[in-house]
Parts: sequence; structure tokens; C-alpha cells
Amino acid sequence: MIRVFVIDDHPLVRVGLTWVLETQKDLRVVGEADNGMSALTAVARHHPDVVICDFHLPDMDGLEVTRRLLAEHPDLKVLIVSVVDGGPVPRRLLAAGAMGYVSKARDGSAVVRAVREVAAGRRYLDDALGARVLFETTPFDHLSPRQLEVALLMVQGKRNAEIALELNLMESTIRTVRAKVMTKLGVQTDIALPRLAMDCGLIPPAGDGGAFRSNRSG
Repeated sequence: MIRVFVIDDHPLVRVGLTWVLETQKDLRVVGEADNGMSALTAVARHHPDVVICDFHLPDMDGLEVTRRLLAEHPDLKVLIVSVVDGGPVPRRLLAAGAMGYVSKARDGSAVVRAVREVAAGRRYLDDALGARVLFETTPFDHLSPRQLEVALLMVQGKRNAEIALELNLMESTIRTVRAKVMTKLGVQTDIALPRLAMDCGLIPPAGDGGAFRSNRSG
């Protein structure tokens, strides 16, 4: 039996993933969380084999969750299921130790296959992502890990003080990093940044909720 833990801040997505996974005789959902901090505590309590994690979470992104989970549980398998299907994010997550990456545009059968593959210790990258993740580059690839972290928080509309608090840095440091991000990306305004992020696939187009489509077939 493969024990699975689901992290997503949308209740309907968690319900959909749980329903899809538990139609399979070899899969069992042992817990869920709607934010990264709760997940870190709950995973330690439930001892899953595989964690399914969204990238966009209210308190920290999937990259930080992946890093923290694997630091505490090196044998854990992390599978990212997200609307982000381009740019540097999938590559950074795989480099951080995630074993697989599936777009939310895929149906439930892709997630079932991915869970089984990563549980067996094999990397899984769904067909919709493969070539782009390996070969496509965007301006965001030129950012350092810290700069990308700040850029993603900027895209969410967070102000310098909020970013400083979340990353445990001085606000003056955030101002410096922010200026470097804008220069490297070649954007002049805060409005242009999310537009660029959308064009590069880091965030879904406006109005696209990235709804998860379930499928009973395994």
C-alpha cells in the first residue's frame, strides 16, 4: 500500500485528488494540508511514502516545502502537481529533490501513474511538460535562487515588508534584490512583472483556475 499525503490550498482539488487516488487498491490518502507549515507538522505525524504538493501555497511555495520536507525526511518522495507548466520552476523543483512533476491540466490517471512511479523511486515528468522543462528557457532562468524566490512573491503582489518577513530578511535587502530582479528581467513596473510571469508560464492566465480533472481509470 502506497501512503499519500496531499498539500493544496483549494479544498475541491484536495477532494478530487483524494477521490481519484482512493479508487486505486494500492493507494491510500493518509492526510492533507492547505498550507506548507501545517504540512510540515502533519507529514511527520502521518509518515506517508509520497507527498503530492501544489506549487502555489498561501504561506510558502512548493520549492520551500520540498526543501524542508526532504531535509527532515530524506527518503520521502515529493510529487508536484501544479498549474505552473513552464519556465524555471519545474527545473528548480526537480533540482531541489522533487521526484516528479505533473500539470493540473492533466487528468487523474496521470497523477495515479506519477504516484506509483515516484513511490518506486523513479522520476516522473508528464508528457505535456517534458521537452519544455528540459529545453525551454525564459528570462526567469537568469535569476539566482533567492532572486527567483523574491520574484515569485512579487508576482503575488506582496510588498517589500511582507517579503522580508516571510523570508526572514531585512527590508533593505529585499529592496536590493527587487531592483536586481527588475533589471535582470527587463521590466520597468510592478504591472509588467506578472504579465511576464504569465507569458513564461510561471502563473496561469487570468481566469484560469487550473481545475483538476478527475478520472477513475488507473
